[in-house]
Amino acid sequence: MAGRSLQASDAGIEKAEIALTDKGWSRQDLADRVVIGEGKKSQTGIDIQAVHKFFTQKCFSRQYFVAICKALGLDWQEIREPNGTPSPQIPLPNDNPIAELEQLNINHNNPFIPQHGKIDDPRFFFGREREIRQVFEMLNSGSSVAIIGESAIGKSSVLQAIYREAPNQLHHLRQPIYLDLKNVCDENDFYGALCHKAGIETAKGYLLERALESHRLLLLLDEVEKMTWDGFTNQVRGQLRGLAEGNNAPLRLVVAACTSLDTLFPDSQDKNMTSPFKGICIEETLKQWDEKISREFIASRLHAEGLTPVTKPVSFTEAEIAGLIAESGGYPQKLMKLCYQTYNRYLHDAKSP
Repeated sequence: MAGRSLQASDAGIEKAEIALTDKGWSRQDLADRVVIGEGKKSQTGIDIQAVHKFFTQKCFSRQYFVAICKALGLDWQEIREPNGTPSPQIPLPNDNPIAELEQLNINHNNPFIPQHGKIDDPRFFFGREREIRQVFEMLNSGSSVAIIGESAIGKSSVLQAIYREAPNQLHHLRQPIYLDLKNVCDENDFYGALCHKAGIETAKGYLLERALESHRLLLLLDEVEKMTWDGFTNQVRGQLRGLAEGNNAPLRLVVAACTSLDTLFPDSQDKNMTSPFKGICIEETLKQWDEKISREFIASRLHAEGLTPVTKPVSFTEAEIAGLIAESGGYPQKLMKLCYQTYNRYLHDAKSP
């Protein structure tokens, strides 16, 4: 077993978390960049569950372990748990969405994580049930969807949730494909990424349409504003529209943007062309969390099972909760950071003489 499987040490995970943060990647980004094999037989991209096993210090495939470390720019031998001295495994319940707190988090005992970026781990995703239900209702009616919301409101995290739930929520099966356009240089790079994820040879125009005839895809595009930059033309957006029109179209789209798509792509209107997403994408707006959902979020984290026991359990005062909610303005990421800081103060005070 030891020869075929590896697990990360506590110190190794700390290095891996730092490397992941330095690169600005989510776990899904890492999974998409891991290369298995060499030369012509190599393949890029692994299942996100392998990355979750790595960060939760579970034993798994040596080949995948080494490849994940390589993608992070780390020496796998410095990350692995030395033989004979495994990290203590704490049994945790599985019925709580954040019960299986990562080993790194157990060390410092703060449940208000992650601190930045999209949430691609379902254990840490909270709320947005109504919006996600609405999105699937629109998809099942034959429409594509645009998720509109301000920066740091949680659009990327919602896209990840839709990606996970698509196999169970769509009435007609479609292969979900997630593309973060921040990592795409231009439209040629976009076609390459799309075709790679779909498992077909790189193509565009009619050749792409023909290649996708037997495919049914749910294409989730994050940071769609990137398509307004140099290197992208209305042609690629027009093709997406063509591939997404019709009840049995090869594509169904879910795109995330900060502003309305008609405002985002005015070039089509200036040229008397149909806006690429007009009429096929119904907009769903993500708003700030209200007080009720903010309180529920704080309570769910404070009562999370699996935390290391402390002399005095942490609980926020009513004044602190009201202040945190007011200061956050209903922005989930900001509320997470504020709660993290407040919780840490309690832990610090408990250790002080």
